[in-house]
Amino acid sequence: MSLSAPQALEREFIIEVAPVYLAKARPPKPERVASWRSRSLLPLLNRLHSPVTGLVHQHMRVDGHRMVWLEGGNRLGEPVVLLHGFGASKENWLPLLPFLAKRYHLFIPDLPAWGESQFNPEARYGMDEQVARVAAWLPAAVRGPAHVVGNSMGGGVAGLLAGRHPQLVRSLVLMNAAGVAGKEHTPFELGLMEGRNGLIAHNLKGVFDLLAMTMSSRILAALMAPAMSSDLISRRHVNEHLFRQLLALDPDPALPAFSSVQVPTLVLWGRDDHVLHVSCTDVFQKLIPQAQVKILDRVGHLPMVEVPRVTARLLRHLWRQVGSH
Repeated sequence: MSLSAPQALEREFIIEVAPVYLAKARPPKPERVASWRSRSLLPLLNRLHSPVTGLVHQHMRVDGHRMVWLEGGNRLGEPVVLLHGFGASKENWLPLLPFLAKRYHLFIPDLPAWGESQFNPEARYGMDEQVARVAAWLPAAVRGPAHVVGNSMGGGVAGLLAGRHPQLVRSLVLMNAAGVAGKEHTPFELGLMEGRNGLIAHNLKGVFDLLAMTMSSRILAALMAPAMSSDLISRRHVNEHLFRQLLALDPDPALPAFSSVQVPTLVLWGRDDHVLHVSCTDVFQKLIPQAQVKILDRVGHLPMVEVPRVTARLLRHLWRQVGSH
């Protein structure tokens, strides 16, 4: 089928990068994927921070998966859903919570196959499948349209959710979001074209390199690497499996996508993002003309970790604008 101009913009990254990476990169060993068991410290971390943050550990079955999320903040406030990126988990959002919890009711899930949510080696984890799972989870858990924020892969999920299920989304924030191609290739994308995936770590140095690529501060990367190394290294075969699915199971062009988004939208980006180039903001603005764009200097791929106070201020500003209309 021929693609419209918006569809061509939405599929450019997949068309350009996917066949090259899938041909060059070493596939994961199926037996390692099937036998993987989580070694994550997240359950311990959640038990430690829960008395301080007030976040409650919740779960439900979604499409055959045990899906886990944290819930907290102001139970009378407007609901906010925060969706993490590839290789990450709900805990990526913890630095942001002190600046949002007083006013907003927060729902922070682990997407299926990530964090504490269930991974099934026989299931499909393309963007379409993950969007459908979030669309099933959100009305059951949140019970009302929510302000939806997504970072990286989670931004792609959030944008497609808003395009396909507008009744579930009150406003949208695309934070260094996946799904489109910028005007320039980042170091991460150049690596993919050579069959190397900087988001998958095989050793402690790989974990540091991953974090240094995603954040502008190498000091912060060095501090975080030891705590995150065990989980990221043990997941390397599973993460390769999931990344290949994201590329191979590209979104159905017959379904609504970013160009169908009508809700108030903020495109928020770190100028020093080495994963997804800042020029992606231009593409998202073409696809979503009503979107506001804010670019943060000296910030990388994870604004909520690097500058949580500034990030929260921008989110609250958008949500107040939405509430005043």
